[in-house]
Amino acid sequence: MNLSQRFGALHENLKIDAEQLKRARDLHSQMSKHLVEAGIATRTRLQGSLARSTMEPPLHDIDKAIELNPDLADELAGPDGPERAVGMIGDVLAPHLPGASFEVKKHALAITIPGEAFGFDCVPAFATNGDDKWIRIADTKAHLWKPSNTYDLIDTIARRNQLCLGKFVHQVRMAKRVVSHARVQLPGLHVETFCYEAITTPVDHAEAVAAALAAGARLLAGHYHEPTGIDRISDRLDPWAKSLAQQALVSLAAQAAEAVRRAGQGDEVAAAEIWASLFGEDCFPRPKADEKSFLSRLWAGATVASTVAAARPLPTTRAWQP
Repeated sequence: MNLSQRFGALHENLKIDAEQLKRARDLHSQMSKHLVEAGIATRTRLQGSLARSTMEPPLHDIDKAIELNPDLADELAGPDGPERAVGMIGDVLAPHLPGASFEVKKHALAITIPGEAFGFDCVPAFATNGDDKWIRIADTKAHLWKPSNTYDLIDTIARRNQLCLGKFVHQVRMAKRVVSHARVQLPGLHVETFCYEAITTPVDHAEAVAAALAAGARLLAGHYHEPTGIDRISDRLDPWAKSLAQQALVSLAAQAAEAVRRAGQGDEVAAAEIWASLFGEDCFPRPKADEKSFLSRLWAGATVASTVAAARPLPTTRAWQP
């Protein structure tokens, strides 16, 4: 198996399970139907990483914007409006989701579906007249309706993906996998931002992931905005956690650069060893013993172990909550 085939296997392993995704989309449609028929919403839309096709599996918290009926705007304008909106959504959906549990979060009603690994975060929102890119979403903590350009972010990522001939979203999932496998607790949008900064043209997966990790190491040393350029998301990170993440990305980027260098020298098996450590061999096939033996004969006695020794060990970064 050559390096291209191994990345092909990674590509397949980072897809959301098709049957699970179908069940989630069916539930999304059913919930939308109930909310519209009840007069609570005019429409609903998926948002977040699933809508942008950048979610790393398994399928988990599904963000769903509930565009409320504009006739409710005055009724929900007060400080208790966001929380009341969340309650209205729950009242409509609860009878149709037997056994489901509901939790009020800062921006959403979190719904846990019995028997499923995924759930929904239903975000109450009001559309903005004359602007399809912005909505006003509920903030139950600050007791107000907060502007959000979530649809603009979806469109921005879609344009970059088109520019990269459909490779970009897959490469985002690969970069997210490296970060999560190393247990670096960065929100997914930050890794997506590193990719957006680094990947601007169609390039192969190895080069793209290495560039994204290097961009992350650089950006985490300062300040940065999400891909639309509106929200400086680096400000949301705890300074200590940001420093730890930056150190981890420096190490990960160095390992990825070493893998790219080894592959450029024709040493694909050594490169694959490094990538398997970065992605995890459950996602990226690690070279088998016979491949390593063949390599050692080609390299006149050089071992794979010595080839990979230059790569620094994976960091162990403890989890933190943004």
